[in-house]
Amino acid sequence: MTLLTDLIARNEDRLLGRILSLAEANGYFRFVPGSSEEWRATLRGLSGSLLQAFRSDPSPPSLTAEDVGREAGLSAFAVAEARKRRREGMPLGIFLGLVKFFRQAYLDLVRTAGLPRAEEEELLRYIERFFDRNEVASCVSWNAESVSERVTELQEKHDELSRVHRLVATGKEEWEGTVDRVDDMLFLADSHRRIRRCNRTFREFVGRTHADILGQPFDRLLSEAGLDAGLSFGKPVECLHERTGKWFVLSPYPFEEVPGSGTRGTIVTIHDATGMKKAAEELIRKNLRLNEALAALKRSQAKVLQQEKMASIGQLATGVAHEISNPIGFISSNLSTLGKYLSRIEAFLAAQSECIAAGAPQERVESVRQQQAGLKIDYILKDLEDLVRESMEGAERIQGIISELKGFFRADESDYRKADLNACLRSAINIAWNEIKHKATLKKELGEIPATRCYPQLMNQAFTDLLVNAAHAIEDRGIITVRSREEDGYVCICVSVTDTGPGIPEANLDRIFEPFLTTKEAGKGSGLGLSITYDIVKKHNGEITVRSEPGEGTVFTVRIPVVEEA
Repeated sequence: MTLLTDLIARNEDRLLGRILSLAEANGYFRFVPGSSEEWRATLRGLSGSLLQAFRSDPSPPSLTAEDVGREAGLSAFAVAEARKRRREGMPLGIFLGLVKFFRQAYLDLVRTAGLPRAEEEELLRYIERFFDRNEVASCVSWNAESVSERVTELQEKHDELSRVHRLVATGKEEWEGTVDRVDDMLFLADSHRRIRRCNRTFREFVGRTHADILGQPFDRLLSEAGLDAGLSFGKPVECLHERTGKWFVLSPYPFEEVPGSGTRGTIVTIHDATGMKKAAEELIRKNLRLNEALAALKRSQAKVLQQEKMASIGQLATGVAHEISNPIGFISSNLSTLGKYLSRIEAFLAAQSECIAAGAPQERVESVRQQQAGLKIDYILKDLEDLVRESMEGAERIQGIISELKGFFRADESDYRKADLNACLRSAINIAWNEIKHKATLKKELGEIPATRCYPQLMNQAFTDLLVNAAHAIEDRGIITVRSREEDGYVCICVSVTDTGPGIPEANLDRIFEPFLTTKEAGKGSGLGLSITYDIVKKHNGEITVRSEPGEGTVFTVRIPVVEEA
């Protein structure tokens, strides 16, 4: 056994203690935790490598470039230990520090062994060279593995980047192909409105190649193509392309290339909206026709309802009028006969009075006269004449009302004839009188107007509806004024309503003649009266207007043209 072998074998615990002391003093336990047995195993491995190299060649190891770069058994353990520690995550500096602690422990052991000076220096030089070779070999191995791993990592990243690049290139080609197949025009402009990307449809529209378009202001390109959009990037713009007669909608979509970078651009789409525009216009026209048809249907429905109502009322009124006509006829006939009888009685009484005065005693004559005076025979005879006359006038008036009722409710629109509209007004007043007399004072200012061809029964109905509406509009007591006059070749019928009510709300004035529109409480109006009146006036080629002020009442004016005999 050599001197070095014996020295290391006998002082293993001393070496271990020195190494642990140095490691603890310098704070290395934070990086190399473990039990003392784990440290002992490392010490034995390094001691074995040292002794094996020393037995093989006791001369100090060389540090030439050739020797350092050559794999040697003397550094095998250190290289293996370096690889192990590197994989555990230990930094290279910490590993080299630990190697220096081991070097120091071995050197201290030799210096304190009491060896002859020549032997001591020889062993110290050998240990120094041994650890120099191990440090160099460990560093070379450490860096080689690090480089290898880094190369492998870079290769993997390169492969991944290549794969991503291929995916991006494929995606770009697919996206460009997709965008080129879109019928809408599409382009990307920078913040200065210069085009950076565009699709096939846009290139075909402006008639330029992709290279000619890039970097050009899109306003100029669109203008040269006949599309002056004036796009402000605020909202979509609709414009007409006069060359083709097509409508286009330009829609801007701003974006940031890099969020937060402030570098802004704009994506613009140009959609051919000609079909949609025509469809919208056609839809509007159809909607207008539908509204017109709906309005006509409502008017027809209102007319049918009113006709059915009037027919039912007419049947009832006709029946009532018929029932009243018979007793009124009896009364009229009896009153006429009573008048004749009264004349005869007066003549007889006069003759009787003359006879009595001529032949009877004076006392008797005086007694009869006193009895005549007491019974008021002269007054009764005179009053009987007035009673019979007034009763006859009342009967005639009832007969007139019955006749007007029959005429009013006779729904014969074929009765187109010449008529006096003043007579129609009077008939309407008689019909509506029961509604008017409790609510208003009626003023009639009927002027001289010419007769005109019309449907008298319909005019009666129109005027009656206006009068009834006027009466219903008055809450307490008011005035209804009916005027008629000839104006500019028209028979102008002006129905004025003055009341203490609120008038017609301004929001309803434009819709006042719509069917089923009513401002009355539920159950108190169907909303058909003015609609039917409007249709009747239009049937006569006339016009009806309304004027209303809140709190001042309402004025309806009906103008009917004068129509002479055909």
